[in-house]
Amino acid sequence: MTNPLPFIIIYQYGIRGFAPSQERDSNSVILDLKRFFQSDGLSEKLTHAIDMVGMELGGVKPFCAPVKAEVELTSFGGSVALEAQVGFPLTMPCDRCCEVFTREYAYRFSHAIVRELASSEDDGEFILVEDGRLDLDGLLREDILLELPGKFLCREDCAGLCPKCGKNLNEGPCGCSQREIDPRWEALKGFFGPEE
Repeated sequence: MTNPLPFIIIYQYGIRGFAPSQERDSNSVILDLKRFFQSDGLSEKLTHAIDMVGMELGGVKPFCAPVKAEVELTSFGGSVALEAQVGFPLTMPCDRCCEVFTREYAYRFSHAIVRELASSEDDGEFILVEDGRLDLDGLLREDILLELPGKFLCREDCAGLCPKCGKNLNEGPCGCSQREIDPRWEALKGFFGPEE
């Protein structure tokens, strides 16, 4: 991991007196932002790789490579603006046809980081770091997981599987009869005469 910011101390849990914590991954990167809080107009960028390879989503480990993150930090008025751009491939089975596919995702995130809140109403608008240290990996992991789609489809018009024979309908029709009568209405089947 490279750190182009010589004045931002990057800690890893288990190094420099920090013990591994149950709440945080042992590889979490911690940024010391004290210098940013003490000056206005300070702006720096860093490139970082977030390890999400072992993380599970719906029983699958879809992250095949570390997530690439480009982060910019800017200090203003006793707070720090964090702008992050992340990109990563995701390999998942389609929620309709079960075929495994890989797609590239890219997201941008913005956060305002403060050491104290003016009121409890500001809770959702700011990231609070009372000790001046930010768990960068934890924050970006949470951002990514909240941004991912609720359904993963190999393509928007995925036809899915035939409910009778299980054939992938993206490969063509299966020949099963698509006309099915609800069993609760079966008794009324001949009421209107023979079917045409």
